[in-house]
Amino acid sequence: MARTMADRIGTARRQSFVGRFAELELFDALVAGAPEQGAVLFVYGPAGIGKTTLLRQFATRGQELGVTCLHLDTLDLPPTLDALTQRLSAVLDAEDAAGTRTIVLLDGYERLGALDTAVREQLAPRLPADVVLVLAGQQPPSPGWRTDPGWAPLLHLVRLGNLSRAESGAYLTGRGVPSDLHPSAIDFTHGHPLALALVGEVVKEKGSLPPSDTADVVRVLIDRLLDAVPSRAHRAALEAAAQVRVIDEPLLAALMDTPDAAEMFAWMRGLPFVDAGPSGLSLHDLAREVLASDLRWRHAQRHAELHHRARQYYLDRLDGADPVTQAVALLDLIYLHPDLREFLQPPDEAAPLRVEAIRAGDEAAVADLVARHEGEESAAIARRWMARQPSAWLVVRGPDGDVLGTVCLLALDVLAPDEREEDPAVAAAFTELGEHSPLRPNETATLIRYWLSRDHYQSVSPVQNLIATQLARHYLTTPGLAVTLLPFAHPQEWEALCAYADQRRAPSGDFTVDGRQFTTFVHDWRTVPPAAWVAKLSLQEIGATPVVTAPTDASALLVLSEDEFTAAVRKALRDYTRPDRLRGNPLLHCRLITTRLASTEPMTERVGLLQTLVKDAVETLTVAPADRRLHRVLVRAYLSPARSLERAAEVLELPSSTFRRLLGTASARVATVLWHQELDA
Repeated sequence: MARTMADRIGTARRQSFVGRFAELELFDALVAGAPEQGAVLFVYGPAGIGKTTLLRQFATRGQELGVTCLHLDTLDLPPTLDALTQRLSAVLDAEDAAGTRTIVLLDGYERLGALDTAVREQLAPRLPADVVLVLAGQQPPSPGWRTDPGWAPLLHLVRLGNLSRAESGAYLTGRGVPSDLHPSAIDFTHGHPLALALVGEVVKEKGSLPPSDTADVVRVLIDRLLDAVPSRAHRAALEAAAQVRVIDEPLLAALMDTPDAAEMFAWMRGLPFVDAGPSGLSLHDLAREVLASDLRWRHAQRHAELHHRARQYYLDRLDGADPVTQAVALLDLIYLHPDLREFLQPPDEAAPLRVEAIRAGDEAAVADLVARHEGEESAAIARRWMARQPSAWLVVRGPDGDVLGTVCLLALDVLAPDEREEDPAVAAAFTELGEHSPLRPNETATLIRYWLSRDHYQSVSPVQNLIATQLARHYLTTPGLAVTLLPFAHPQEWEALCAYADQRRAPSGDFTVDGRQFTTFVHDWRTVPPAAWVAKLSLQEIGATPVVTAPTDASALLVLSEDEFTAAVRKALRDYTRPDRLRGNPLLHCRLITTRLASTEPMTERVGLLQTLVKDAVETLTVAPADRRLHRVLVRAYLSPARSLERAAEVLELPSSTFRRLLGTASARVATVLWHQELDA
């Protein structure tokens, strides 16, 4: 039974401790080592990662192993060498004393930064040879510890990371968090121990963890994370880095709007929650999420501005860059969208992939990939398209040149009628185009006929990341692109992404090959063109919700077939003198109007422009003498109308049947004039 409160506290701490098996094994091995084998164990990691908890566990283990433990926290010490020496005096004076070995646990070592050299060169060398010195801090050990030939053999580094999902689940169970809340809590915290503890407290207090309560958790984490940030500029640099996948000096300079960010970059590089990789620096997941969410809540305008600068930086890198740079820039563009990150898998920078046009000799490898995942019938279709449209194919290559994936961007508008029926996917695509998205002159359509990875087919993978960037590049840069169709073998994996990226379900485009069913999504780039698409994604990127309404400006276009357009012109003629009725005419949302007016122009300006265009089209019938009678019919029927069509016929001294026949011919002529203006626009 516990004899003191300290015993009860220790028991509770031991029971709540989870994970850290490798760290505990290392500690046990150092303690159990030969008497002359002292050691320095340097534990480091960001605030709240569990360093103090681990040191307490070390102390408990040491007691169980029968060794003496001295546990010090720099919070309780004046930051002077004399104070530290005094607290260690018992150990320092025990050089010749017989007995058990001693463990010295020094927590919060980052607060002794100014004393680091003195500790390494004056204090630590005086410790008995068998002492295990455990230093715990937010920063990794200084170069002096790692490069000194005397200390290097004794030094053991432990960088604490987040708990695994299983360990996080065990921790939450111990905190009394219901199992049905574990997935969302773990997703939010990424296994960060302090965040898990805070989540547990919120659940115990409120019985649940609604999204609004995560703000309380975030605020505590931010306070811990930014406790030692030197200035507002340093905090701004961290907030900028938290918005992007990876950051280098030029990008940091662009985000901070400064010509030189070398000093800030060097400072960030030394932070314990920042990783340095071949492409630059990246923040640990929880640090990134905490900083980004706080900035979005605290200063939404600055958050949006950082995203705007990052987006522009990546878009600029697409111009004239080599394919690899373009692919990385597009990957980083996608990463700006938090809701899309689950569809990204970071590339292996040690084994870089590349995308390039298919080469002669790749056909067999590509056909094998298709056959492996979709069957021999689909592979035979792929071989035909490789022969007929080789320019439609791209391949993803690994470091050794092997084909690891492929994508086929099949141009539909150039296919002959007999080619359309040979492939069920193409036949279905033309059914969809005919029913919902008919192509007009000079417009193109793309069917993403194949898109697959050798090892993961259509699931998330580094190969699929590169394929996704190529699709985005195709959407943004293909002249005259009107419609894209994207089929999925497993649509449930990608439904959320399709909804986010404004891809509409197109049942008419579904098809079956070799017994496998494919579900098709479509985007009409005439209705939401690339610029509007990027703008819509940008709103979602910064947490805004785009309002879905009827098209009202140049960024939301309406695409009509020729028959639909003609019907709209006839209605505009009938309503010419009724602006209130013209406000509902579909022509107001066609390029005929939207390319001539800024999106901010009021509806009255649009209606006035439509009246002008209709009148000008009617006036074209005054040029040829044979057409002037058609002009008079339109004027008396619509532009300067009589009380009724019968009265208009009487004024022109025409039989009613002749008047109506001429009116139909004249209206069709006006519709033709405006239709060609629509196509030219």
